[in-house]
Amino acid sequence: MLKIRKYIVEDDEDFINSNEEMFMFNQKEGTQIYVFFPSTSSKVGVFTIRQYIKEMQQNNVNQAIIVVKDSITAFAKQVFIEAKPLIIEHFKENELLVDKLSHVLVPKHELLEESEKKELIKIYKLKEAQLPKILSNDPISKYFGAKRGQVFKITRPSESSGEYIYYRIVV
Repeated sequence: MLKIRKYIVEDDEDFINSNEEMFMFNQKEGTQIYVFFPSTSSKVGVFTIRQYIKEMQQNNVNQAIIVVKDSITAFAKQVFIEAKPLIIEHFKENELLVDKLSHVLVPKHELLEESEKKELIKIYKLKEAQLPKILSNDPISKYFGAKRGQVFKITRPSESSGEYIYYRIVV
């Protein structure tokens, strides 16, 4: 998932086999992200989330992914909202066990850059509201970390034309 989001993951084996609770990755553009693996086997609470937020603020990192074994309490999810402008995403461990993009039935997805999105709208003389929609909480959108207004280019195999390309906007 981090590689799809264009973060530099140097040694997969060390990352997978490590017992550490926190990792930091850099993106080619200089953006940093924390990945937290809470050691608690029960629900992750407010105290743990506040510790992570404090760590992020101390190191000037504004994005994080929290991978939990069970779930996050409702109060802890509220802390995410209060922590704006920090971007904190959470996934259950079992959501990440299978690479969704390598499954046979999932077509190729790509997030368009802003310039590509503008060109698409210009070429087809569209308004953003006319594009088919994909929800921001769709598993593929979450996997890519897609934000509202971004556009996916989806390429499907087609018997008649070889491949069929269509676009969906994140809402």
